[in-house]
Amino acid sequence: MLKEKFPRLFSLSQCLDSKVGDLIQRKQITSEGCPKWNLGWRREMFVWEKHEEELLLATISRVQWRVGGQDRLVWVDNDQQEYTVKSGYSVLIKEDLMQTSEVFKMLWSLKITPSAAVCVWRLLLDRLPTKYNLAKRDLQMANLSCLLCLECDETGQHLFVECKVAQKV
Repeated sequence: MLKEKFPRLFSLSQCLDSKVGDLIQRKQITSEGCPKWNLGWRREMFVWEKHEEELLLATISRVQWRVGGQDRLVWVDNDQQEYTVKSGYSVLIKEDLMQTSEVFKMLWSLKITPSAAVCVWRLLLDRLPTKYNLAKRDLQMANLSCLLCLECDETGQHLFVECKVAQKV
């Protein structure tokens, strides 16, 4: 998604809620068949941001445009290009199979409480709600330091392996 690939440009855009069709200058098609774009920015761009804009335009210029078509969401994981519960489940299964390894098979076969297995599973996937992971998800944190030792960022690796205070417990 362009929002994730070009977050800085997205934050500068005046067209946050616009559809692609709203940003095309329909009467100005280039000789290659690409539309001219009406991208509005909240302020003048820095040089490096202009480079990002060039990358954005290069990315969207590779798309084949249908003149007169409507914007619509397309589900790319089935031939009908429409979402179905079956196609969504199929994507989840594929993703789950890609994550499965011998370590995870062994983890789920251990005779430990399910909550402990889930905790270890989340630790191995780096999905624990540590300060570091929460900050990566744009949650505002005053600091990322471990509350136990105040020496390093609070990550799963630090809490379960490196933290000197946690090791003593």
